[in-house]
Parts: sequence; structure tokens; C-alpha cells
Amino acid sequence: MKTINHHDLIGVDPGASNGKQAGAGRRQSHDGLEQRVAELEQQVAKLSAKNAELVRVNKDLAGAHGQLQALLDNVPDRIYFKDTQSRFLNLSRALAKRLGVADPKQVIGKTDFDFHFPERAREFYEDEQRIMRTSKSLINKTEKQVMANGEIAWTSTTKVPLLSPEGRVIGLVGVNRDITQQKRAEEALRKSDEKLQQFANQLERSNRELQDFAYVASHDLQEPLRKIVVFGERLKEKNAGKFEPESVDYLNRMQSAAARMQTLINSLLTFSRVTTKAQPFTPVNLAEVASGVMDDLEGRIEQVKGRVEVGTLPVIEAEPLQMRQLLQNLIGNALKFRRPEEPPVVKVEAQIIPDPNTPEKKLCRLTVSDNCIGFDEKYVDRIFNVFQRLHTRNEYEGTGMGLAIVKKIALYHGGDVTAKSKPGEGSTFILTVPVVHPKQPQDEIKNQEVQTP
Repeated sequence: MKTINHHDLIGVDPGASNGKQAGAGRRQSHDGLEQRVAELEQQVAKLSAKNAELVRVNKDLAGAHGQLQALLDNVPDRIYFKDTQSRFLNLSRALAKRLGVADPKQVIGKTDFDFHFPERAREFYEDEQRIMRTSKSLINKTEKQVMANGEIAWTSTTKVPLLSPEGRVIGLVGVNRDITQQKRAEEALRKSDEKLQQFANQLERSNRELQDFAYVASHDLQEPLRKIVVFGERLKEKNAGKFEPESVDYLNRMQSAAARMQTLINSLLTFSRVTTKAQPFTPVNLAEVASGVMDDLEGRIEQVKGRVEVGTLPVIEAEPLQMRQLLQNLIGNALKFRRPEEPPVVKVEAQIIPDPNTPEKKLCRLTVSDNCIGFDEKYVDRIFNVFQRLHTRNEYEGTGMGLAIVKKIALYHGGDVTAKSKPGEGSTFILTVPVVHPKQPQDEIKNQEVQTP
């Protein structure tokens, strides 16, 4: 009797089924192997990329380390790095030389106790431990040291905590800078300043004594001169018919000399009072000042048949009486040095200009021009000096003080004065002074008094 199993019932060949199952298993095993290979290839690629990155980082670190070492080898400052136990990690060649070592590597791992006296090393150690403990830097600590040869050396020391990326103190970096030359220069400058101050004090004292002497002497001289003039006049009146012509000439010369002496004394007093007897700066209308000067010089203008043209003049901060004295001297000078064949014409003008050095600061440039005899510009500095004259007294009267007073007034107002001229073609005097004075130097002068000649 034929036996029927379950394969017959479903019409499947058992041999064929086992072959198919084996093939499927082989395919699954092959696919898993390929997947594993792909995963390994990806891991290898990642490792290669990481390796390339590490090579690049190492290269960058080597370059940075080389730059740092080059800096430490060449910088003149004494630089060092220490760990938390104050042991040297790295240092500059300059510091190694200072410690008496040729190669900086010989210092690494050692401390200051290996190179300094115990007291000095202990001071360094305690400073550094305190800095690392408190995270408070030491900046530019100046230290004085007596060298073995007896010379004084100065050092500026800076020590800063060295922090990790997480902010933890992992050491310390220090910089010692030799500032001996700087200290010597400062000391020389200090001594120089002291000497300059001494000279300035002596000069101020001498000027004050000279001014006091000039003031007292001038007043003391005024009375004898007045007596010479007065008694000379009385002598002439009482003995008009008794003196010989030669005696009368001698007497006239004596009185003329006394009068010139009085004029000279008054000019000297005016010159000395520019800085010592001035009033504080106040707003001064130069147009009103010029009008007053014109009134004072009216007689002289008519006498020489001259003309004075005054343009628009501004208001500036100045010493009023000194501005009047200045304009009177400049205009009077132009009228005096006229050409005989031509009436004098004087023009007074002004304009506000910016200061070349400080554009926001305004200056007043006042010009006084004339058509008079003029002068050679090579004498432009000389004409503003005391008692300097380009012409004899017989040619033109005066003491040679007028322009010196103008110069001193200009300087006192923080300005200056100069001139342009050619012989026979007239002159132009140019005064430049600030329009406004932020600080008035006269405020420091006490017991001021105003006097004009």
C-alpha cells in the first residue's frame, strides 16, 4: 500500500524546497557582508578625515609653537610661563641670560629658588601664589635693584594668571621689562625741570626787582628833570639880556636834553607797565578805540595834511587802554615817517580769521597801512626792539620805544605783530590777536594800576 505524506498532499518536491532555502540564505549572508563592508569603509573615511584634521592641527600647533619660541628668543623683555607650583614651563632667552643660563631649556622645571637668594625667591613665590589664588593680576610693579657693579637698575614687572578654557587657573605668565633708561631719562628730566623752575623763579624775581627799580627810579628822576626845566626857564626869563648867545644856546640844549629824558622815562614806564599795570581783558570795540585815537591825533593829522581811513573794526577781548596805546603808536608812526612830497594816507582795517593751528579758534588780524617812506624788510625784527631806530633823531623825532611797546602789547594779548615794507613804497603793520581769551593771565596779577603816557 502506497504511503502518502504531506508533501504529496500539497504537490511540493522536498528536494526543490531545500535548494531554494539554501540559496536565499546565501543571498542574505552576501548582502550582510556588503553592508558591513560599506560601514567599515565609512568608518575608515571618517578616521582618515579625523587623521587629516589632527595632522592639520598638529601643523598649526607646531607653527604657533615656533612663533612663540621665536618671540621668546628675540623679544628683549624677560617673559616666562610657570605652573601652579611656580615651576618654569617656558621662558625667553633674555630671562635665561639674566638667570645666568645659556639655554632656556635648562631652566624648565626649576623655580626661582634655584637662581636667587632665598629671601628674594620667597618674595617671588608668595607673590605668584597669591596671584594664582586670588586671580588678581600684578600690573607694572616697579622695582629698584642695586647691581653687582654698584649701578642702579629698574624693572617693571607684570604677572597675570593663566587660565584654562574652563576658567581654571593652570599657571601664570610674567613679563619683566628693563626700564632703567626710562628711569634715568625721567630723573634727568626732573632735575632739568627743577633747574628750569629755579631759573624761572630767579628770572621772575629779577624782573620784579627790575620793574620796581624802574618804577622808583623813574619817579625819582622825574622831579630833578622838572626842576632842570623849570629853573632853566626862570634863568632865561631873568637873564634874557645878560647871557651871551652861546650861553643861551647851551641853556636851550640843556632844556632840550631834559625834555628828551622826560619823554624817554615816560616811554620806559609805559613799556614796563604793559604786563604789571594792566587791567583784566574786557570786550573792546576797536572802532570806538580808533575814533578816540583819531581825536587825539587830530592836530597832527591837520598839520601834515594827512588822512586816516578806518574800515569796519570788530569787538575783541583785550585790555582797553593798551589797545588805544597800540593804535596810537601805529597810526602816529605812519604820520611821522611821511614822505615830504606826498601827504600821508593811513588805512586801518581788520578781519576775523581762523587760527591755522586751531581752526575753531578765531583771530583778529588788524592791519595799519601807509604810503610813507617804508624800510628794508631785513630790519623787520630790529624795529620792534627797545631803543632801535633806523633813522637819526635829527631826521625823525622819537625814542625808538613806540614799536617795542606795540610788540609787547601784542605778546601780552597772546598774539604777535610783524610788518611788510619796501623803501619808498610804504609799510603795512599786521597785528594778530585772539578774539576771545579762555583764560585771562591778568587775573593772577594783584593790585593792578593803569597808567598811560
